[in-house]
Formats: sequence, C-alpha cells, structure tokens
Amino acid sequence: MEYKQAFELIAGKVEEELTKSGYTRQKVAAESGDELVALFTGENLAYSVAYIIDKQQMVLRSCAMTDEGPDNEWKTLATWLYDDVVSTQKDAESIANDFIEGVSGAVAIKRAKQVQKKKKKSDDGNADPKFLAKRFVAYFPELREEIRSEEDCYYPFRGATFAKEHIVPKISSYLKSSNSKATEKLAGVFNTQYNNGDFDTRSIITMVLCNGLEDEEFEKLCEYLNEETERAVRAGRKFRGREVKPEKPKKKKSPSRASSLLNQ
Repeated sequence: MEYKQAFELIAGKVEEELTKSGYTRQKVAAESGDELVALFTGENLAYSVAYIIDKQQMVLRSCAMTDEGPDNEWKTLATWLYDDVVSTQKDAESIANDFIEGVSGAVAIKRAKQVQKKKKKSDDGNADPKFLAKRFVAYFPELREEIRSEEDCYYPFRGATFAKEHIVPKISSYLKSSNSKATEKLAGVFNTQYNNGDFDTRSIITMVLCNGLEDEEFEKLCEYLNEETERAVRAGRKFRGREVKPEKPKKKKSPSRASSLLNQ
C-alpha cells in the first residue's frame, strides 16, 4: 500500500477513536514535502500522527495543550517502520491498532490526568468538582469507592453526573433524619466549598445538589447556610426542573503550520 494511503488509513482510525473522547482533527499543512501530519486536539492533550518520508516512519506523539494550542513539547509514544515497497494494508492496520491502543484506555486516561495535574500547578487553587465530592466522604464513606470507580472509568471526572447519581440521594436521605447539629455541620461543607470552589463546583452546588432536594429538605439545609451561599442556591432554585444549556467551551487557536510539530 502506498504510504499516503497508509497514512490516511491510520490517521482516520485514530481520529475515529479520539472523537469518542472529544478530540477534534485540525487542519494543518506541512511546510515541506518531507512529512505528512494529522493533528488532534482536546481539552488538555494533543496527539499527532506523522509519516516521516525520508525515514519511512509512522510516528504517534502527544503534548500538552495551552490556550493558544499545543505547547509543541512533543513526546513520542510509538514509532513504526513503513516501507511502501514491501509493506501492505495489513501492516498499516496493525500500526493503526497500536496507535489506537496508545490514545485510548487506562494508559491514555493516566496520561491525561498527569497533564492536568501539571497545569494545575499554576492555577488559582480553586477547588474542583472532584474535590467537592471527596468532602462528602466523611458523611458517606461509601462514596470513597464510588469516586475511585468514577476515576477508573471516566476522564475527566464527571462532576455534575456523579453528584446527581451518587451524592444527591445520600444528602436527601441524610436530611430527612438529621438533627439541627448534624444539619449545621453538613451545611458547613456547602458554605466552605461554595466559597472555595471554581465555577463548575459552584454550579454543581446550586444547580445539582441543592436543586436535587425536595422543598422540605432544601429549606432545612438553608437554615444553616451563610448569606452568600443561601443567596446563590435560592437563585438557582428558580431553574429547578428547567433545562439549562451548558456554557460553550472556548475555542482553541488552531495552528496553521505543522513544521513545529516534529521538532523535539
């Protein structure tokens, strides 16, 4: 199989796999005729599939994303020799399967988590939805295993979905029988996390946790919320039962040239 056909077959299969995780294939043009490049960008990571013509190599690489696009500090994940004089479609499919394995599953999830942790070193320290979920483990110990299962099966952490499915029912049951002292202590978690939380965390508190409670439970909790938190959750209560469209993520700036992709 001719190398251009092989490259498109491999890049196409990798694109199909990455699309499942929210990645987008970007339009890039090689500066010279020395390589073919396909670029895929996600929230935290970018992947590239390249064919180095003079070396007859198919290469899979990854790097971290910034607000401006890939940071171009590429790490090689896999390299295969592809000589279209002797290589066949079967060889191209084997390379595609290896690349797919490299961008999916547990290894890829771990890679994405490591990049996120690296980026968080420079953030403002605001508590995220996973941090919020862990604050309730003291009240509901079974959440520890449920959080671990969520981390193993999904990336990024599905904060709103996890809160709705695992935390809301527990809080609802807790408030049905809690005394004033226990309710006040639980409300303290809401106050602290709303104050320290990022935008997503605050939205989960107002639109998911509190709006998931029945009126009696909600009012019981509100008795012990501070002024800021109570004002926010009561404002969010007006949207209970209504579908709210999520905020569209900011578009990443797409690079127009691919020559820098292959510089290490």
